[in-house]
Amino acid sequence: MRRVRDESTQHVDSPAVTIGLAVQPEVLDALSRIDGADGRGLLARFLYSKPLSLVGYRSPTPALLDEQVAATYAKHLAGLTLAPADWTDPALIQLTPEADAVLLAFQKVTESRLGPDGSFAPIVKWASKRDGAVARIAGLLHLAAHPEDGWHKPIEASTMATATELGVYFTAHALDVFSVMSADPAHESAVTVLTQLVSSNPAQFTKRELFRMLRRAEFPAIGDLDPALSLLEEHGWIRQQLPPPRTGRGGRPPSPRYETHPRIARGA
Repeated sequence: MRRVRDESTQHVDSPAVTIGLAVQPEVLDALSRIDGADGRGLLARFLYSKPLSLVGYRSPTPALLDEQVAATYAKHLAGLTLAPADWTDPALIQLTPEADAVLLAFQKVTESRLGPDGSFAPIVKWASKRDGAVARIAGLLHLAAHPEDGWHKPIEASTMATATELGVYFTAHALDVFSVMSADPAHESAVTVLTQLVSSNPAQFTKRELFRMLRRAEFPAIGDLDPALSLLEEHGWIRQQLPPPRTGRGGRPPSPRYETHPRIARGA
């Protein structure tokens, strides 16, 4: 980037920045809490990938990268970097008419899902940028396939189709990531409790019995169950029974007892 300074402000000619981050899932929650991050479009500018954790399945002796693959990667990357190094004007990569038709069809699908009732409504800001991201991905795939002279050739329909497949992948992960970032902590706890109930399918249970089933890392104290139980009862998955009459003796009151929805009791 070339900076030009005057007395009052700073300008950046042709700004461009690429950011790649590998973070723990907890960072997503921290991102959502940055003041103004969503309103200013920061969160909508990333492509998200949230793979399943491999902890417990990792190999201590993974296969090494093939030397030929490493050499080819280095050669292509160097070619892509050095070939346009002396250019002053940006290279314009065209689309074939067929590639343009593929992108247009993808844009129509995006637009049809952006409305209030569309499947992209929860991520409308991100989804509004996905067509541009797909076009840029197609450009990168095209240059990777033609590292020596890709800017002199148009992007083919097959390359654009592959880019749209990646666009669908990133869309699915964006829906998941934004759901996590906007989730109520009680919702996450309720999902954990419901998953446990479905796996054990009791017709009834006490709060103390449920607490013993769950991991202490997720519910350190029995009182931590209250928000989840309230939410599950609100949605009809469980129903608290009336407490039995007290005998007049002292001691600890009985643990609250709940009935479960028939679908849980049947293991459905």
